[in-house]
Amino acid sequence: MASQVSRRSLLLGATAAAATLATRPARAEAAAGGSVSPASGAPGLARLIANENPYGPSASARRAITEALATAWQYPMGNDQPLKQLIAAREGLSPKHIMVAEGSGEILRIAGLVFGLGREVVAATPTFGFLQAYARQMGATVTEVPLDEHLRHDLKALAAAVTASTGLLYICNPNNPTGTLIPGSELRPFVQEMASRTTVLVDEAYLDLWEDWPQHTATERVRAGEAVIVTRTFSKLHGLAGLRVGYALAPPPLIERLEKHRMTIQGSTGVAAATASYQDLEFQALSRARLREGLAITTEALQELKLRHVENGRGNFVFFDTSGPLTDFSAAMRRAGYMVGRPFPHYSTWCRVSMGTVEQMRGFAGALQNYFASPA
Repeated sequence: MASQVSRRSLLLGATAAAATLATRPARAEAAAGGSVSPASGAPGLARLIANENPYGPSASARRAITEALATAWQYPMGNDQPLKQLIAAREGLSPKHIMVAEGSGEILRIAGLVFGLGREVVAATPTFGFLQAYARQMGATVTEVPLDEHLRHDLKALAAAVTASTGLLYICNPNNPTGTLIPGSELRPFVQEMASRTTVLVDEAYLDLWEDWPQHTATERVRAGEAVIVTRTFSKLHGLAGLRVGYALAPPPLIERLEKHRMTIQGSTGVAAATASYQDLEFQALSRARLREGLAITTEALQELKLRHVENGRGNFVFFDTSGPLTDFSAAMRRAGYMVGRPFPHYSTWCRVSMGTVEQMRGFAGALQNYFASPA
């Protein structure tokens, strides 16, 4: 099979990563209020399956959670206003342009209901499926457009799929599970054109994992007052997946439509943690740096094994072709101590592996070597 990862390269990669962590200025973690410790997963298994941040919340977010417990006996009323104001200031919007909810998943489902009921939703495939699945349950028709040969959104095909019956066009950018990015220079004119025909929702759950996210966001179209919704989450960069906090950016009339169908009351501890983490820029930088280290270890191993994979992906995961049944590969990785991603339609041999800690990704690289070096 494809060439093996050399022991020397793995050792060099591990040594370089360790040196990077060891020499990283202590002030970055001190500014976040303390060190960031890996979150625990299933006993004995590294959890490389759910696109989480294994280092968990920042120390500042943890303090905010503890402080919020003092008023946990109260129903949360307007506790998301400070967070809305922070987001509005950074995005050049007003608080009326913002909805905070139980993760971006709640907003996606509401959008599927509001804009898909009795109509059509257009989306790529494979992509994140929360919105589409809920829209189908509510009676919407879902039209799925295959990715192009580079595993990117096929913008021409998506545009052709939008009809007078389309209530919503859904775009996940960067895309999950491929990690491919539609650059802002392509995305924004496309969204502007489509918003004249239907409502467009751009899911940016993974966009802020990279420092240049302002170059690629669709928020400009929101500021222009177009029929555009942008969703983001605190589950990835901020390590708050278990607290369920996300938000939408949209013109006030669209926010009002979404708010009318809100399904939950936002918990006070999650909002407090998100508010603290949103301001903690040093923690965010540290989180991004550790993500890059894990990605570098993983992609080096895939390159040396000559396994096809998405290069320069923008998620906290890598999508690669195992060249065989994914069920066999997943079972072998589980025996080696690693839980990896589920199969996706039309890509039965491809695997999405989420980034764990740097140490876990070194171990995963070794497990890859052992699997592909073994006789067939």
